[in-house]
Amino acid sequence: MSGTSAPPPGEPGNPEQPPGYGQQPNYPPSSSQQPYGQQPYGQPGYPQPSYGQPTPSGYGATPYGQPPSAGTPASMGTRLLARIIDGLIVGIPFFIIYFIIFAAFINNAEVDPVTGKVTNGGGFVATFFVLIAVYAVLSVLYEVGLIATRGATLGKQWLGIKVVKQEDGSIPGWGPSFLRWLIPFIGSLICGIGQLVVYLSPFFDNSGRNIGWHDAVAKTQVIKV
Repeated sequence: MSGTSAPPPGEPGNPEQPPGYGQQPNYPPSSSQQPYGQQPYGQPGYPQPSYGQPTPSGYGATPYGQPPSAGTPASMGTRLLARIIDGLIVGIPFFIIYFIIFAAFINNAEVDPVTGKVTNGGGFVATFFVLIAVYAVLSVLYEVGLIATRGATLGKQWLGIKVVKQEDGSIPGWGPSFLRWLIPFIGSLICGIGQLVVYLSPFFDNSGRNIGWHDAVAKTQVIKV
């Protein structure tokens, strides 16, 4: 044995001195270790940039002040043709009833044999309001009823268009359908001119959705099916 012995563990000069209580061995840092809170690029959890991906819908998706689009707007030509078809469907029964009521008024009218004047003027006024009421009932039963329950009259259904809510594209229901019918009906009382202006009002819509005044009030839109 050599005359010089290594100092016991724990003594100064011993390279194998164990660490003290609570201390960790001084190992060399590993290349796989990263500072706390940082992850290498491409590892799970690191947010990756996305290029060319569509922006999700939400804030800013619809221009301010414009209603959301519920579908592809129907053309004005298709809407006009559907209106003509619906007018014939409602108009033919109405004119049949009109001639029956008017014939009854003529039979009950009293004419002065001397002056030739019709003395039963109150009957004419009553007949006029009865005809308006008959037309309103037929129109409500046909247009309001079908749009409220199906979203389309027969004319619109045959041409592949329908009326929906602007917000979600669902069937309008009774309230919006009645409002949509009421606006042009009130216009029709002004010698029919107001009704014509209402039906032409989609041409004045700047949103490109052909939304008329009656659609704006009812918050509806006419779209292709």
